[in-house]
Amino acid sequence: MDDNAMLSASPRSYPHAQPDAISKMQVAAHFLLDLSDRLREIAAPRGVMTAAAELLGRHLGAMRVGYSEMEEDGVHLHIEGDWRAEGVASVAGRHNLESYGPDIAAAYRSGELVAIEDFDTDVRTAGKPAAGAHHALGVRAQLAVPLVKAGRLIALLFLHSAEPRRWSEEDIALVREVAERTWAAVERARAEEALRVSEARFRTALEIGTVGAIYFDMDGLLTDANDAFLRMGGYSREDLETGRLTWQRLTPAEWMQDSERAFAELKAKGNTTPYEKEYIRKDGSRWWALFAAKLLPDGTGFEFVLDITDRKRTEERLRETTRRLNAVLDNASVAVFVMDEQQHCIYMNPAAEVLTGYTLAETQGRPLHDVVHHTYPDGRPFPIHECAIDRAFPQNNKEQGEEVFVHKDGSFYPIAFTASPIRDEDAKTIGTIIEVRDISSEKAAKERQALLISELHHRVKNTLATVQSVMNFTIRTSDNMEAFERGMTGRLSSLARSHTLLTDNEWTGADLQKIILAELEPYDDGTRLTLDGGVFHLPVDAAVPLAMAVHELTTNAVKYDALSVPDGQLTVGWTTERTEGGTMLHLEWTESNGPPVTPPTRRGFGTTLLDRVLTGQLGGTVNVSYPPEGARVRIQAVVSPA
Repeated sequence: MDDNAMLSASPRSYPHAQPDAISKMQVAAHFLLDLSDRLREIAAPRGVMTAAAELLGRHLGAMRVGYSEMEEDGVHLHIEGDWRAEGVASVAGRHNLESYGPDIAAAYRSGELVAIEDFDTDVRTAGKPAAGAHHALGVRAQLAVPLVKAGRLIALLFLHSAEPRRWSEEDIALVREVAERTWAAVERARAEEALRVSEARFRTALEIGTVGAIYFDMDGLLTDANDAFLRMGGYSREDLETGRLTWQRLTPAEWMQDSERAFAELKAKGNTTPYEKEYIRKDGSRWWALFAAKLLPDGTGFEFVLDITDRKRTEERLRETTRRLNAVLDNASVAVFVMDEQQHCIYMNPAAEVLTGYTLAETQGRPLHDVVHHTYPDGRPFPIHECAIDRAFPQNNKEQGEEVFVHKDGSFYPIAFTASPIRDEDAKTIGTIIEVRDISSEKAAKERQALLISELHHRVKNTLATVQSVMNFTIRTSDNMEAFERGMTGRLSSLARSHTLLTDNEWTGADLQKIILAELEPYDDGTRLTLDGGVFHLPVDAAVPLAMAVHELTTNAVKYDALSVPDGQLTVGWTTERTEGGTMLHLEWTESNGPPVTPPTRRGFGTTLLDRVLTGQLGGTVNVSYPPEGARVRIQAVVSPA
């Protein structure tokens, strides 16, 4: 029978009007039995209150009966609904406890029953507002039973009478008992209602298709599971009901130790720390799950299961991508910085740490600009608003160019940079990625290139002047065009060889021994030539004139002197010394075992070259002698200024 049907049923007729037939005690007992039967069948708390009020009102012939509950504020009583005789108005609603007067309010709070036979004559109400208020409701008498639990007034059961009424002890006892039973029935109904709501919510939760739920015993057997869990593993409810599923069977061998540890934790603590592991599907494949178990009062276990296979796969792909990216960044020669929205560095690759001298930990918590870009090379502070790199973030634009960074050791070095904004899925700028390259070597190479070009211009002019001079002197000293051709070809070849040596050394000079060997090696069989001197690097300004001087001496020796006969010998020796003017070279050319030597009758090209080139260009001295055993030439020149 539902609540409404019960309330509309005709109340039982009690023979209270026939005291001689049945005692009042028996009548009360029958009434209470009927009350309990009816209240037990009612599920709603309000239905309990209404049914109790109606049964009591009809039994005692009251005009109105109500069950009110104290609100949390401890001041107001709330009446959900009351029972009334025909034509009587309802007093349902909110009522201030103090409106009954301080004496009655205090009695209610202390749990004292209040029986008023006549509001007009009772000393607590006569002539007071409470009497007038009840008169307005047509009430002359009242019986109220307060319910105090744990020292607090929680409810009040009241009866109203339209006429003055003397409340008997039997009436009072009955109302007290009804009040207690009503309170107990209301609390029971509320608990059952809360349980129904909780169970309904739990059932709804178990029906969620994304969250699995399982029940299991302490042997590991799955005793129940929701459809979501069965679907995750590819199992049927028949598989579950036939007892085929245990967590041991579903767990791969390598995860068994972790599962046993979680099971031990469940037994010891009553719950498990959430943990992840793989499970085996019915088809033998695997899936990842997140588990969290709870020990139930009956000694069995309950566990929520969340399928995290997609997340795990995504994490693995992310780890693989990260590994590849780290491999690229760790091996990159270019420095890479990643900045957050505050322009604080959150990542530096190894090249960046080498470039700046700082580790990532040393740059965190402040803008990168303040770490490596805070000062101009002239010592002036470098404000961040003047920084082209920093503009990539606020202007949301790619920036590139050249700047000068400050190393951790305080030194400055030039860099080329590219700074690009990092955007989220909404195109909002959330950081900056910066690529930086040390261009010190490039700057130095450009400077060397510019210097080399300038030097080349100078050398070409000098070479052309030398060629012109060689040609003029060769013409004047040649008897015919054939002699001019031979002399000019040899001298130009010597000049070319010296230029090759200088070019190989990027025009920084040439080794003296290599210059000598370049001219003399073709005429040496391994026994005719003796070189006596240490390694000496000639500056470029001295290398060309000395190379041409050695060529002329070699040509003369091959044509007329020691190298013109098989037994001729040649010794070339040299030494250097430091002087106030610079490095002084002493070179001695000594021929022997050649044809008898006689002084020349006219001044040739070689003599003129030695005088003009060595004396004029290097400021040196040349001493040539012609003893009979072979020609000797002593050269002394400052080849490297101080």
